[in-house]
Amino acid sequence: MPLQPTVLWAQRADRLLLTIDLQSCKDPQISITNDEAAKAGRVTFRGHAHSHATGPDEHAYQLDLELYGEVDDKDIKQLTTDRYITLAIAKKGPQEHWPRLLKAAGKPAPNIKVDWDKWVDEDEEEEGEDKMGGFDLSQLQNFANFGGGPGGMDFSGGDLSDDEEEGKGEKAAESDDDLPELEPVPQQ
Repeated sequence: MPLQPTVLWAQRADRLLLTIDLQSCKDPQISITNDEAAKAGRVTFRGHAHSHATGPDEHAYQLDLELYGEVDDKDIKQLTTDRYITLAIAKKGPQEHWPRLLKAAGKPAPNIKVDWDKWVDEDEEEEGEDKMGGFDLSQLQNFANFGGGPGGMDFSGGDLSDDEEEGKGEKAAESDDDLPELEPVPQQ
């Protein structure tokens, strides 16, 4: 009896991202179709591979997923590596987030998991790339060129003391000389 591979999934409004987690999959057979009557897409997979869970032995794997909605079976991208197979499948119809991956309601099988590395919340996706108000983190490398430091302080004088009397520099440091020496703590 074939085993079911671990499937990680994420989505965008316009596409579905599936990752089939198998090592060195030989002859993967993937079929993506639509069931017009059920208004649902279907992903089927068959192959032989090693898995993280089963160790070094090769096993037959099979997968049959009835998706929540229809997909565009002509707009599919596939990336196969030694560790996994990734599918990017375009959704058909209105571009919106699905409430779940599968047509059947309820808890999905234990081999189907959310891919949190690729997940983007619906409201974050709508904000687009300007979700930080135009602030580009890649520009932080140029932060040192602005002069000054935090709070606009000028550190060009070389005095990095943390005294309250700003601007006194060495004079403030000399005032520490007036402090009495610490007494040794008696040992018990």
